[in-house]
This record gives sequence, structure tokens and C-alpha cells, in this order.
Amino acid sequence: MPYMRCSSAISLAFFLLFFSSFSYAAFKELIITGSSTWRPFSFINEKGEPDGIMVDFWTLYAKTNQINISFHLLPWSDSLSYASKTPSALHGGLGYTSDRGAYLTFSGELPLNPYHVYLFVQKDLKFNDMNFLRYSIVGTVKESTKHAFMLSRIPEQNIKQFPTFGALNAAAYRGEVNIFIDDLSSALYDMKRTQNIGLFTPRRKLYSFPLHFAVGKDFQYSIADIEQELDNISPKDIKDIYTKWLPQNQMEKSLSWLKTKNEINILLAFIFMAFLGLIIYRKRLNYRTKELKNAVKALNQSKEERKTAELIDRLTGSKTRQHFFDQLNEKRFSSTPYLIAVLDLDALQEINKQYGHDIGDIALKHLATQVKLNLPSSSIFARLGGGEFAISFSTNDIAQANRQLKRLQKVLSLNLLNLDQQIIPVQFQYGLSSAPYESDNPEGLIQLATERMRTKKNNKRTSIKHTENNLTSHTKR
Repeated sequence: MPYMRCSSAISLAFFLLFFSSFSYAAFKELIITGSSTWRPFSFINEKGEPDGIMVDFWTLYAKTNQINISFHLLPWSDSLSYASKTPSALHGGLGYTSDRGAYLTFSGELPLNPYHVYLFVQKDLKFNDMNFLRYSIVGTVKESTKHAFMLSRIPEQNIKQFPTFGALNAAAYRGEVNIFIDDLSSALYDMKRTQNIGLFTPRRKLYSFPLHFAVGKDFQYSIADIEQELDNISPKDIKDIYTKWLPQNQMEKSLSWLKTKNEINILLAFIFMAFLGLIIYRKRLNYRTKELKNAVKALNQSKEERKTAELIDRLTGSKTRQHFFDQLNEKRFSSTPYLIAVLDLDALQEINKQYGHDIGDIALKHLATQVKLNLPSSSIFARLGGGEFAISFSTNDIAQANRQLKRLQKVLSLNLLNLDQQIIPVQFQYGLSSAPYESDNPEGLIQLATERMRTKKNNKRTSIKHTENNLTSHTKR
């Protein structure tokens, strides 16, 4: 009897094991999702069928492990949403970001080539460094790792998003964007496919990332089991997939003419070409030397112009804010006292609104010119921004500084700004602060003088409003 019980238990265990394995093999079916326009990685081809490196890879996985799969390719952001909400769906290839990690579970690295992301710039466009991007519009795909990368480096308004990789490429070829970021192989593949090769050139490598598969939080199957089954795919088969889509070396085909019996003729031709090249090189050397000297001269001139731009405000000719603070920092450890004045042009917004920004710029220039003509040469005059200026007096005599500033206000009232038979009011209010008695910190001095200046402006507005109210009341009477 015990023997029969033992036999029954063993038989039942084998049955359950067999039935469990059979059920898993029979009913396990995965839906692979991904981009429908990411050539050559995953896309819908001209026949309306899923195609690309990712499709071949997961097809190979299914064949190797005898598993049923189907493909459901969508626009990029839709594929992410589909993978997160469909329990039997698996996103076939993407990079990890912390935002995606909130709603997707990622596998380990797939045995696929990492993606090397480059900055592609229109071929005729000059590009010096990454700061250039702050003044350009950069194309990228919505909810891609590339979009997240650019958001961390340039303002969002400088980024133009597209729903799919195909839409981004098409917009670039039409000239809607002059700069975009993409994987090196994918971008070159698409430009060759669409006969736009050379239209954009890779100027700088930005970063690389490995590919993973990802599933939603309610995924029905074991990620570990899928990862283990991926190990059954041979590296050679994966290499064959890449060779199919991205042939790396066509040297043998392009140079097959070398496999002839004309080695001696080829060698003589090579020697002749080398000799001819040497002659041409020597003639070109002097020309290039002159060019190099001119380039060095132009570079030095460019450096001087750039240095001037960093020191001088282009609109008013005064010092820049940064240069002003640099000079104040040099005074910080000196025992010599000095004064700071902050000036603000009255009613700049009203001037811009009533007469236009060009007239507002002329008013700023007019104020700056009168300041430079009427203040001591030992003072430092700078534009802080907008209609605000700052002056550093090499004295701590507040009464003297007040006299000089009030005289400047009087000069402005006598030297009116006349444009097209219109008188443009140019006047200012100011505030003073003293160093080192009130503060030895440049930021603190500027802030204190600014507060006093704004108090004067508010008092002036209140006085004008009170006068207007009195006039109104007198008229009614």
C-alpha cells in the first residue's frame, strides 16, 4: 500500500510537471511593440508589415525558443503607453530613463549594439560648440531619451518635438529644422534610403546607451525567463542581422579590381601619382602657409572682438554687468571707500509701448551718452540690464555724488531727445549705497542702492498721482 501511494505521488508530480510545461509552451504568446517609423530598427515597411533589426531579433528569439509572438508597432509615445498598459505586451528595444522607470520595468541589457547618439547639423551651417544650441531650434522625438537629454542642456522653447522618428527626418529634409539628434547608424541609413546623404553631417557625439526590453507593471510573464531564453540566441545570428541592415564593410566589392594580374602597373601608377602629388604639395605649401598666417591674424582679431563684447554693452557702449561686478570684486579687499549708484530710466516701458522699442533703445543710448560726458573719468559706468545702470564713484562723499547726479538730471532736462518732431522724455531716478560701511559685497551694495532707487520712483509716482487728483478736484469745483 505505501508503495502504491509513493508511485501515485511520483506519477502525479510528473504529470503536473509535464502539463505545466506544455501549458506554458502552448499558451505563452508575447506581443512585441515598438516604433513604427524608427528605420532601420523597427518600422512598418511598404507592404504594411513590421520590419527592421528589432523585428528580426525577436523573430529569431521566437524561433529559437519555440514561442509564439506577434508585432504591434506604433508611433513612439504610443508604443510606450501600449507596453505599460497591456499585460502581454513587451517593448522590444529602448533606452532606460528614470521617467520611464516609473511606469515600466526594464530588463538587463539586450545583446544588441548600443546606440551612439550624435548631433546632426545641416551641412552648410557653421557649428562651434554646444552653446550654439542655445540660439537654435533642435529637432527631437517626443518622449525619447534624446528629448530628455536636450531638456537638461537647453531651454525647452529651443526644442521642436515630433511624434515619430520618420516625422523628424522628413521635417529635417524639408528644412524645418537645421539641427537634430539621432543614432549615428539610423540617421545615416535613413539619409541614404531617402537619397539625402550628406544633407546633414554628424558634428559631435553626445552620449551612448544600451538597449533593453521593458514591460508594464502588470506583465503576465517572468522577465527572468525571457532573459534566460535570450541567451539561447547565438552572437553570430545577431551579427548577421546587423550585417543585413547595416553592412559595415563593402571594401572587397568596391576594390575587387585589385584581384587582377596588373599589380606592377598599379604600383607604377601609384608611384607616378605620389610623385605628382609631391610636386603639387610643394606648390600648395606656400599658399597654405599664407592662408595659415591670415587665419591666425583673423583668430587673434576675433578673440579681441569677443573680449570686447564681454566687456562692453553693445547697445549703450557702457561696461557690461559681469565686467562691473568683476571690478567691484577687485575693490572688495581694498580699504578705500567708494559709492555705488543705481540708475533706472523713467517710463521705459511706456516709451517702448508708445513709440516702439527702437525709440526705447535710442533713449537708453541718449542717457548713457550724457552719463559718460558728465561724470568723472575715474567712475565706472555699466548697464545692469533693461533700463537699469550702475555707477561706481571713487569717493565716499555722498553729498558730492548727489550733486553730480542731480546735475546730470538737469543736463538731461536741457538736452531733450527730439525725434521726428517729437520730444521723448529721458530722465532717471537713482539710489546710493556706501562701501565698505554698508556692505563690502557687490551684490549687497547693488541691492541696497536698487531698493533706494525704487523707493524714490514710488514716491515720485505717488506725488504725480496726488497732483493729478488735486487738479481734477479743482477743475470740478
